[in-house]
Amino acid sequence: MSTKGQPLQKTRSFSYILLFYMVLLVLCIVGIMAVNNYMYTKNNLERESYLLQVQTEQNIIEAMRLKNGVWNFYDKTLNNQMKEGLLLVLQEYNRTGSDPGRMDLAAVKTSLGKNYDIYIINESGVIIETTYAPELGQDFKRVLYFYEYLTKIRNSEGFFADHIVRDKLGEGMMRKFAYMPTPDHRYILELGFASDAFDELTFQLADEAKIEQIVSVNPYVLENFTIYNTMGRQINNNELPDKSVQAYLSEVIKNRRTLEVSDPENALTIRYLFVDLKFDEYGSDSSRIVELTYNKESIQAALFNLVLFHLLIGLITIGIGCAIAFVLSERVTRPIKQIVRDVNIIASGDLEHRIGSTQSTEFTILENSTNMMVDSLKLAVQYIKDGEILQKEMIDQLPVAVFMKSVKDGKYTFWNKTSERIFDLPASEVIGRTDHELFSQEVVSIINQEDKEACLNHIYITNKKIVNKYLGERILHLIVVPILDSKNNLKYILGICEDFTDETLNMKIGLLFSITRTDVLNQLSIIMTFLERAQLKMSREAMQTFFDKTVESVESIRNQMAFVRSLEEIGILSQKWQSVKKSFEDAVRLASFSNVDIRMEMDDIELYADPLLPWIFYNLLINSIRHGDHQLTKIRLYTKKSGENLTLIYEDNGSGIPDNEKEKLFEFGYDNGTGFGLFLTREILGYSGFTIIETGEHGKGERFEILIPKGKYRNPR
Repeated sequence: MSTKGQPLQKTRSFSYILLFYMVLLVLCIVGIMAVNNYMYTKNNLERESYLLQVQTEQNIIEAMRLKNGVWNFYDKTLNNQMKEGLLLVLQEYNRTGSDPGRMDLAAVKTSLGKNYDIYIINESGVIIETTYAPELGQDFKRVLYFYEYLTKIRNSEGFFADHIVRDKLGEGMMRKFAYMPTPDHRYILELGFASDAFDELTFQLADEAKIEQIVSVNPYVLENFTIYNTMGRQINNNELPDKSVQAYLSEVIKNRRTLEVSDPENALTIRYLFVDLKFDEYGSDSSRIVELTYNKESIQAALFNLVLFHLLIGLITIGIGCAIAFVLSERVTRPIKQIVRDVNIIASGDLEHRIGSTQSTEFTILENSTNMMVDSLKLAVQYIKDGEILQKEMIDQLPVAVFMKSVKDGKYTFWNKTSERIFDLPASEVIGRTDHELFSQEVVSIINQEDKEACLNHIYITNKKIVNKYLGERILHLIVVPILDSKNNLKYILGICEDFTDETLNMKIGLLFSITRTDVLNQLSIIMTFLERAQLKMSREAMQTFFDKTVESVESIRNQMAFVRSLEEIGILSQKWQSVKKSFEDAVRLASFSNVDIRMEMDDIELYADPLLPWIFYNLLINSIRHGDHQLTKIRLYTKKSGENLTLIYEDNGSGIPDNEKEKLFEFGYDNGTGFGLFLTREILGYSGFTIIETGEHGKGERFEILIPKGKYRNPR
């Protein structure tokens, strides 16, 4: 049987070969002495036994490789979801300041699903944190090649997928594993995924069933078989064999070579067949060791019976042997030719074709197996097509523009409906065309630069303006990422684009700089006031007061400018999760309070809010200063839960707001005619879906309640 990589050899007709040996056998029985006939038959049987053994083992290897190929195909379909899961784990790792001990793995597992388990592996190859208790503390240094593989991952970047394998400890479940190094290269984040589909696929692709079919072709010498993995455990029950067998398995695994053990006393030969299924891109070794027990007693008995048989019928069959041999060879080779013909038709791509019935019991298994294989291929192809259609339809209906082009020729391969609306270009005009064919040279230059930045940094994010013939000028939030194939070669450029209206952007920018301008002018006014006083009073105390107030105002202006610069860096377009504690502390620094006790009497929470959240607290603090008079000595911030919503309460002990002014408090133009203050506070909170009301009592202080709906707040992880 030829294998892949071997040169094709010149072959002859099987029917003529079979006919030749049968005629030769008949002539030898008649013409040679009984002793010579015995020796010939003995050698012939031993040779056929050896060839059958080689063929059987080769078929086992090919069957396992075929099964492993199907596994690998299914395995790779899970890589995307494993990568997304590891990115969530990495996000949790970054949130805790690169401290695995502070990571809330249970919460991450809950967000991923009950079928996932998370593992943290340190530099020594030991699992130090996991959601799967049986494998806590497992030391991978005991498996040297796998530890070396983990070390390579830890010192690398990116996502590394692994096989679907049985876990070493615990329940021995089938799991899909994947790995990702931490940015500081101190740990490896490992994600395990278990599914009932694994057990179903394991049952359908069971090695035992395939090998039993192969063994059935060699029933006389092959007595028994057992399959082990590279951990030395049986694949059907994950148990360890006897110590003597473990020693043989260890030698086979170490040398990665088939081992033969003879037992002449019992006429047994035990071969530990090594089936190399390891892929360099995976850390786990899915190779198998098949223990085959050959019994030679059946051959010896067959030799004796054959001698008697040939002596008795040799003379009778000499006359008709040739005719029978010819008819028999034709009969044997006819179903083989038929099967080969049908297989060639299937191999040409006609999966609807079936292996015809040969009316021969010996070939029934082969017929059924081939037909089952064809059905499995048809089903797999249909699943792939259905999956592609589903993915395309889902992406096509997304509210963001998604487009992709091939690196090989620069032609667009995908352009969803939102892309058609945003760019005013139908997919029929885009698919199969390049940027040069669609856009001006100036636009093409910009796109090429964006693609180059994405390839160099693995991602490119920007905000850009375009002019749509029907929608007018639009602001787009663009993300460009490179798509690599299994060999890490650049294959596609993927773009994701979201539309932001000019009204929202311009209004938020106007609010930000209007507030900043007003506060800076107020601080400059304070400086000028104390400068005039210092000119009238030339005492040392007056000058010191002027300098103190001037430094305080300049520091406030500096904080204002620093905060504006930070917003320019992070952007003011999209909402994000923000710490209330940090935002409140930033606001306190901007307000430059003195002689006021400011406290946050609550555990820190995070709000999914506008980036201008610190300005909310800053405006409330400034409002307290303006309306608190000398009575203001205390400000506190705390929360109150009401159903599924959360209320954030800000209150002070100043003079409060008169009842007749509360209705005007949030109107434009209130706050001494500046037009800002609490009006902006309500508008900015409205961007995030929050509401604010004032419930304080006049004479006892202000009290502002900010209502935060469900899903807009969370505890830090």
